[in-house]
Amino acid sequence: MTILTDIFDGNYHVYSEYPMVYFEGESITNHQRYDRLSRLGNGLKALGLQPGDLLLIHMENLPDIVNLYIACAKSGIIFCPTMFLISAEELSWIAENSGAKYIATSPELLPKVRLACPQLVEAGAVILTGSEPHPGTLLLEELIENQAEVLETLPDLADDDLAAVLYTSGTTGKPRGVMLTHKNIGSNVHSLAISNHITRDEIAVSALPLSHAYGLTMSFLPWLSGLTYVLMRWFDPEAVFEFTEKYHVRTMTGVPAMYIQMLNHPRAWQYNCKSWKRLQTGAAPLPEEVLRAFRQKFGAFLYEGYGLTEASPVVSCQRPELEVKPGSVGPAIYGVEVKIRDGYERELPAGSPGEITVRGPNVMKGYLNDKEDTDKALRGGWLHTGDIGYMDEEGYIFIVERKKDLIITGGFNLYPSEVEMVIEKHPAVKEAAVIGGPDPVKGEVVHAFVVLERGREVSETALIEFIRESLVYYKCPQSVTFLDELPRTFLGKPSRRELRDHILHRP
Repeated sequence: MTILTDIFDGNYHVYSEYPMVYFEGESITNHQRYDRLSRLGNGLKALGLQPGDLLLIHMENLPDIVNLYIACAKSGIIFCPTMFLISAEELSWIAENSGAKYIATSPELLPKVRLACPQLVEAGAVILTGSEPHPGTLLLEELIENQAEVLETLPDLADDDLAAVLYTSGTTGKPRGVMLTHKNIGSNVHSLAISNHITRDEIAVSALPLSHAYGLTMSFLPWLSGLTYVLMRWFDPEAVFEFTEKYHVRTMTGVPAMYIQMLNHPRAWQYNCKSWKRLQTGAAPLPEEVLRAFRQKFGAFLYEGYGLTEASPVVSCQRPELEVKPGSVGPAIYGVEVKIRDGYERELPAGSPGEITVRGPNVMKGYLNDKEDTDKALRGGWLHTGDIGYMDEEGYIFIVERKKDLIITGGFNLYPSEVEMVIEKHPAVKEAAVIGGPDPVKGEVVHAFVVLERGREVSETALIEFIRESLVYYKCPQSVTFLDELPRTFLGKPSRRELRDHILHRP
């Protein structure tokens, strides 16, 4: 028994049968899910999957994603979830790099899988959800048919054994596989439950991608705490309001882009949202004006957190019983240590910005097939996050900027966020994103992408003059590109990679 598998077995034995998940009109109890995941695990073993083998999972939010996670965890099989929005090229790289033995997917994503994973397709190693057979695939329903509803946890499974590989952006442009152990994931789930005082009476909305580290870890909380959640195949702001009113939803975990859509939804006023108790946000900075507007409109506070895949993923979060400091992502969660260090590995005093380093049972085992980057990231026994931030005297963490987004122009360092905040003060500007564009003399120069408020106008020259009133010369954009909207990652962050590509390929 491991920290992680104990969560699932504990739920089955501790809690009586109750509705664990509502999904598209269907109510599924914890016992029904446990029976199904047991049959899934036995079906995977019947295919010949052994402890240490890897199962690739490429599908949209479905209850069976979590069932597959747990079935793998109890059997010693490594699960590797992938975002359904990634390209066939990225999926192909992950399949090859991970050494996946099988891939589980849905009919909607099967064409991409056929293109990306021809070797798995030719080997008949594609497991398909749904009831309609497709050539060269194994139907999941047929796989579990006649399988036993009891799945014993692998007897010699240990906390340090690998549970999952999650791919994240790499320094070379190729995704890197983050190796997470049973202890990594299980401890983070426990720490979240303790830090947030999660209780059984909470009904939650799950709108995050279950294949992302944030959504994955949050999907295990109901098993530990015995709570009920509403699973969304994909995010729909009006559906969140409908679920809140119907099920008296108390909690939700999302990203700022989701809450902004909810805040601006034209029919939000029609719904009763007084049941909201704790709404958490992470993965991208939360503008203070959004926080204030959300609280004024709905009477609910958004509690900001911070994490990264390499930390399984949550490092810190604000919580209701603690003072909320705007602009902060709260103190470290239970069992996790955070130190701010300079470029010489020296610990910095409160208020001094430096690299955020993390230590705890949640810190990854390393990067798959990449010892060099593993040694670099985990040097000195601490996870070096690549994020720049500072802590105040009370241990509250404030994020300054992603280290990889640092712009160095003519020898001066600057962070995009400080320029973006100034640009967004202009009354005609709705949103801005800043990157470093290549320059033969200075190395990089500042370039701004700007979305204007509807019906408002400002010229590039006038906007740059406005910025110069607040910033030193080298921090001012050399040019501005106006867009109808900013490209975004699947978590709602402005995609700096796409913006950089825009600069490189413009005429």
